[in-house]
Parts: sequence; C-alpha cells; structure tokens
Amino acid sequence: MQNNIKEKTILFVSLINAGVNTLLAILKIIIGKIGHSQALIADGIHSFSDLISDALVFVAARASVQHPDQEHPYGHQRIETITTIVIGLILFAVSATLLDEAILRLIHRTFEKPTTTVVIAAIISIIANEWLFHYSRSRGEKINSNLLISNAWHKRSDVYISIIVLISVIGSIIGWPWLDAVGAIIIAILIIKMAIAMVWQSVQELIDHGVDEKTLAKIKKTINSVAGVRSIHQLRTRLHGNSIFVDLHIIVDPFISVSEGHHIGEEVHLKLLKNIKNLNDVTVHIDPEDDETARPSLHLPNRETVKKMLEERWSSLPGYSKIKKMTLHYLEGHLYIEIYLPADTSEKKITEELAVEYRQSVQDIPEIMSVVIHRTPNNK
Repeated sequence: MQNNIKEKTILFVSLINAGVNTLLAILKIIIGKIGHSQALIADGIHSFSDLISDALVFVAARASVQHPDQEHPYGHQRIETITTIVIGLILFAVSATLLDEAILRLIHRTFEKPTTTVVIAAIISIIANEWLFHYSRSRGEKINSNLLISNAWHKRSDVYISIIVLISVIGSIIGWPWLDAVGAIIIAILIIKMAIAMVWQSVQELIDHGVDEKTLAKIKKTINSVAGVRSIHQLRTRLHGNSIFVDLHIIVDPFISVSEGHHIGEEVHLKLLKNIKNLNDVTVHIDPEDDETARPSLHLPNRETVKKMLEERWSSLPGYSKIKKMTLHYLEGHLYIEIYLPADTSEKKITEELAVEYRQSVQDIPEIMSVVIHRTPNNK
C-alpha cells in the first residue's frame, strides 16, 4: 500500500514537472529568438534536458517500488539510488558547461544585447522553477524519496540559470554585460558542489554505507532498553536506497531457555521497527557469550557425542534410565550439564551423594565443568 502511494506521488509530481518544463522550454526558445538572447535560448534547451531527468525519475520510481523477488531478495530500492547518481551527473555536466561558457564569454566579451521581453521570460522562468523546486522537495520529503528531492534541487539549478539570464539582460541594459559571466561562474561552482554531494551520498549507499552516528546511537539505545539484553556486539547497519537494514548479536543470560532467548530477540526486533525511521529489516542473533573475536566453545562435542560419552559412564548409575531431560550449556570453552530425574526414583533417592557419583564419573573429561542434578515431579 505504501509503495503504491509512493509510486503514484512520484508519477504525479513527474508529470507536473514535465508539463511545466515543456511550456518553459517553448516559451524561452521562442522569446530568446525574438529578443536576441542566446542565454535565454540556451536556458530553453536546458529546460528540455529536464524532461529527460523527469522521465528518469518516473522510470526509476516504477522499478524501485517493486516487491522483492528471487533474484532481488532485498528489493529494488537501489534503482532509485543509481538514478539519483545519474541526475547528479546531469547536474554536474550542465553546470560544468555553464561554467565553461561563462569563462569564454568573460574572456572574449561576446555579449549580445537582448530586448526587455527577455526580462519577462526570465522572471517567469524563475518563479515557475522556484515553485517546482519547493513543490517537488516537499513531496519528496513527505514520501521520503531521495529521487524527488534530488530532482527538486535540479529545479533549483534552473532557477540559478534563469537568474543569470535576468542579470545578463539587466547588466546589458545598464551597460555592465560582464555581470552575466561573473554570476554564471559563481552559480556554476555552487551547482557543481551540490552535484558532487548528491553523487557522493548515493555512491556511499551503493557500497553499503552504514547509518549516521545519531541513528546508530538511537539503535543502540533502543536495543539496550529491552529487558534481558546484557550487551550488544557485531552490530552492523547498511543503507539500501532509503531503507535501513540492521544485523546484530545480543548477549543474554546463558542459562535461560532457547524460547526465552528467542522472545527477547523478538522484542528487540519489534522495538527497533517501532522506533527507528525507515528501518526495513532486522536480523537478531542470540548469543550466550561474546564470540566476536573468538569462539572458545567451538571445539566442544555436540549433543550426540556427549550423550555417547555420558552413557558409557552413567548407564550403570542409579536413575540413569529415568533421566527425563538433559540440558547442555556451552560457555567459555566448557560444558555445563543439567540433568532432570524424577523425585521418586526407585533405584535410589536423589541425594547429593548421587550427584557426586555422576560428577566423579566424568571428571576425566576436561571439557565438562559441572554436572547439576534436578529433581522433578513425575508429572513434569
């Protein structure tokens, strides 16, 4: 539902931009020819290039909201990121061309004196593009689309170019034609800086850049607020378009049940989704100890091997055949074993003496740190 709203919003904004750009391009080229203004004609041609940008926005928006599939399990949001880079490069190319032309005009002093009708066209262009800038940016921020926001800044560059046209016309009228070239150089440098920032941010997303420090701090605070979480380690974040993906390990009490550890992990998952904006997915790993730098228990035998080892030593002991459950704890390179026997074992009452027998029978196994016997009712 949210993706459909986003797609429809981007489509509508793109159509508005395309319509206004078409009208502005025609108006500026016609008046530029009539009013003898090469600057306005060039601005009109630039407006036609905006139509290409609007088309890219629409195509990218249609692709980026597609649901994840087998080939793209994380979705298609990166298409929006790539298109943002394309728009940034277009912005860079236009501003670089503007800078080059302005320098040449300043050097060769090749200025044409336009008519006052060009002033009117430049003012109309400034107002229209400024409106498009605010309209596109507000819509982009509302649906959290970097695509619309970056395209909005493209409209702001159109405002700068139209201002240059206006300054050049006024400067020509009052006898200062060089103002056009100086203004163009300043504005072109500002646009280039803006374009580089856009491209750089999107490239960071493509290489799985993490979230900013403020968001990361909020993520950590949210995780630590969940009861049962002792600490966090191996916390990793990455940006996928506008979406945030989080992968983390939490350390819980090593002697709780698997289901309780899972429940704590689910609480962490839910709380992060509620509190972190644009969070798309969370993967929570439950750990009984910090295994980020080392895995001290990896060499220990698995349950089947342990059962065979214990059977060799315990099969002749009282109560062995009545063992209801055995819990293994793998901690700090050692095994901690808990066994559960019925309280009314007929062979021998469960006493500390029996527990000592069980422990002594495995004392030659260095991996086993302790054996604890629990008494349970028959109906448990």
